[in-house]
Parts: sequence; C-alpha cells; structure tokens
Amino acid sequence: MSWAEQMMHDKTLAHDYSGQQMQLLEELINSLKRDHLVTAGVVGSHLIAVASRRLGLAAHLPKAEGGEPVSSEKAKFDLVGRSARDLAMWLMEDEWLRAGIGMAALNSLLEIDHDKLHEINAKHIIADLAAGKNLLVVGNFPFVDVMRPSLRNLWIMEKKPGAGYISENEGYQLLPEADVVAITGSSLINHTFELIMANCRPSSFKIMLGPSTPLSPILFDYGLDAIGGALVEDESGVLLEIEQGAAFRKLKGVRTMVMAKDSLREFR
Repeated sequence: MSWAEQMMHDKTLAHDYSGQQMQLLEELINSLKRDHLVTAGVVGSHLIAVASRRLGLAAHLPKAEGGEPVSSEKAKFDLVGRSARDLAMWLMEDEWLRAGIGMAALNSLLEIDHDKLHEINAKHIIADLAAGKNLLVVGNFPFVDVMRPSLRNLWIMEKKPGAGYISENEGYQLLPEADVVAITGSSLINHTFELIMANCRPSSFKIMLGPSTPLSPILFDYGLDAIGGALVEDESGVLLEIEQGAAFRKLKGVRTMVMAKDSLREFR
C-alpha cells in the first residue's frame, strides 16, 4: 500500500469509528448522576485539574502535533462556579485543551465503585502479562523502557516524532501483532481511542492507563480488559503541584488504582 493510499485508508477508518467514539463519550457523560459546581480549576503545563465532587485529573495535551503544552494559569478559562457536568460536555470537542478540561470535569463527577478498585499500579500488570511477548504502548510512559529486556518486542506509538517511537501509521499496522496493548487515557481526549481499538487483535490484552482514565466499567463494554486511573487524596497539594507544572509521575497525594473486567488474580 502506498503512502497516499495508507493516508486515505486511515482517514476512512477515522471517519467510520468517530461515531463510536462519540457514543462512548456520551455514555460516560450520561452516567453522571449528579452535578456539582466547580470549586477549583487549574490548567498546568502537563496536567489539568477540576474540583467538584472530588478532584478530577486529565492530561494537558500539546495544542498542535509536535508542539508543547502551553500553561494557562487560570487565565484562559474561569472554571470556578461553573457546572461540572456542563464542562464535561467539552470532552466532545476537537480542541484538545477544552476536551482535556472536559475529561478532568468528568473524572471529578464519576460515580466510582470503590469495591471494584485494586490499589496496584497498572505498570505491574503490564510487566507481568507482556513478559516474553509483543507490547505496544500508545503514549509516552517512561516506565516501559525498563521492561524492554523482558519483552519480545516493544513498540511505542506517539503522535510527536522522536527516537524510539513509531509513527501513528506504523502503530496501526503493528497493533494486530501486539499481545498486550497499553493505551493512554488521553486517547479519549484526542478522540483516537476507537481507531486504536479497531486495529487491535481481539485476543490481545488491552489496558488503559494514566491520569485521564475514567474509572468507569463502561470502558469494558468497548473492549478494554483493565483500566488504571488515579484518585487524589491531597486535593490542595495536588492543585498546587499541577499549577507549578508537575508531571503526573511527580505528584504526591495521589493513589493509582486499577479496575479489571475479570479477576485480578490472573495478573499477579
């Protein structure tokens, strides 16, 4: 297949699956049973935080391919006092900053079944299941490099070019060969999740992780086997750290949690 044909194929797939992506986002938003007013909102250089029922997080994606995130120290949006549910609707938009705010707002309102949560870092599940197999990672997770010696193949699919990454086009071609697929929760913000899932082998193990990931079992209906997200314990501390530009892995006062479609025993 030529480069031009591949581009046309990718655009066709993106169009076909965009409707399913919107259906998923609508279902997540419709699952919000109660609304709350926003009591705090911060857009940092790496993360976005919205406080309502709880403090919800999301990634602050680059505003353009190859660009860098731009901090808007509350300047661009006055979020306090708004309906968190109304902000969650921004997740449907194509502008990534607004969609990221929508993701954080949704995470601030979600009904979470704490009995289904397991306090384990998703990276341990990935390391266990991917040993000796093909792992494809969608997004930039620094911890995956240390797994490389134990893997048959490690492919890291990223929008921005860089050493050690594969392009989106290469990633979509390699997804059927991956035994384990780790997908950034940011794929819900930039609306690539359904296209990624459409290219995965049905028998592969698929996990979503990262601060944007909504801890909702609705995601299991769309093909995921496990989801790894975050619960904030120290809201004021985390808000300050995000405003100062902290990346997620540097945050204190956050617990990483996993929810699985099936029992976690098989992952240990």
